[in-house]
Amino acid sequence: MNRRHSPKREKVLNVLKDAHCALSAADIHRKIPEIDLTTIYRNLELFVSDGLIKKLDLDKDEAMYEYKEGNHHHAICTDCNKVIHFNVSDLEIMKLIKVPNFTPESLELTVRGKCKH
Repeated sequence: MNRRHSPKREKVLNVLKDAHCALSAADIHRKIPEIDLTTIYRNLELFVSDGLIKKLDLDKDEAMYEYKEGNHHHAICTDCNKVIHFNVSDLEIMKLIKVPNFTPESLELTVRGKCKH
């Protein structure tokens, strides 16, 4: 759906584009405090439904959002909570994952472990 992008929507989207990482609504609010948190959440949900950004559940206290920049997956350090983006072909992964009587339509891979820092 092509919604009209108001100046506030553009600011929220630009914060995500410029971040090149996942941000929470609170992170976005800290960067643009002139926009109230309710408006930020409302716009994030609109962007998610429009397919412009991705909502991530990374086992943090709140959802994280990132601008869709190509298809990638996430590795999360269980010590420092660092989120690492990595690329692996979805087709390669789906070849390895065989669920009986199930046809996958999309894939979101999150790997947990310890980084070297």
